[in-house]
Amino acid sequence: MNEQTHILARQDGARIGYRVLRGDAPRPLLALAHGMGSNMTRWSEFFGQTTLKRSWDLLRFDMRGHGQSIWRGRVGMEIWCDDLAAILDAQGYERAVVGGNCLGANFALHFAHRYPNRTAGLALIEPMP
Repeated sequence: MNEQTHILARQDGARIGYRVLRGDAPRPLLALAHGMGSNMTRWSEFFGQTTLKRSWDLLRFDMRGHGQSIWRGRVGMEIWCDDLAAILDAQGYERAVVGGNCLGANFALHFAHRYPNRTAGLALIEPMP
């Protein structure tokens, strides 16, 4: 089981960086969003040590404007949500448990609201009030 790095080219010219750790057979997906001023490396230790990887596929991504997802245009919850939906499409997932810390937790809530049929559950760590 290897973690694969991908870049998703969006129609508006944005390039979204993400990494997927997946098994050989179809499994549920946990997608994790980072906090403000961070990037997908926030989840490196978790990905390396969690036993969830035995039975779950794991996805971490750089939200547009962070890390490998360099972008100088408009960003916000709706755009970030659409980016994750596009990643799910590109990887062949209908649904995911979406989680995150701080800004990422707020993002996960917005994703669930914007894409309820694509959200299997939420994992929220320190959401911002």
